[in-house]
Amino acid sequence: MKWISELLKKDNRVYVEVRGRETVLAQGYCRIELYTPERITLSNGEYIVSICGNGLELRHLSVSVMAIDGRIDGIEFL
Repeated sequence: MKWISELLKKDNRVYVEVRGRETVLAQGYCRIELYTPERITLSNGEYIVSICGNGLELRHLSVSVMAIDGRIDGIEFL
C-alpha cells in the first residue's frame, strides 16, 4: 500500500474547492508559503495558490488536504 505523500510526490495534480465564501479545501499542496489573517499562500513546488480575505485560519491540515476558514474575498493562482 502506497502512502498518500508518496503518491502526491509523483502526481502534481492539485484541487481547490470553494464552499461559499467561508471555506476553501486545497488538496495537493504541501507547503504554506505565507500565513496571515488576510492571505494564505500554498505551494507544491510547481503550483501556487493564494487565498485572500479576512479572518483566515487554517482549520485542518493533513498530508493530502488543507481546509481554510474565514471570509474568502478572492483566490489567485500564481
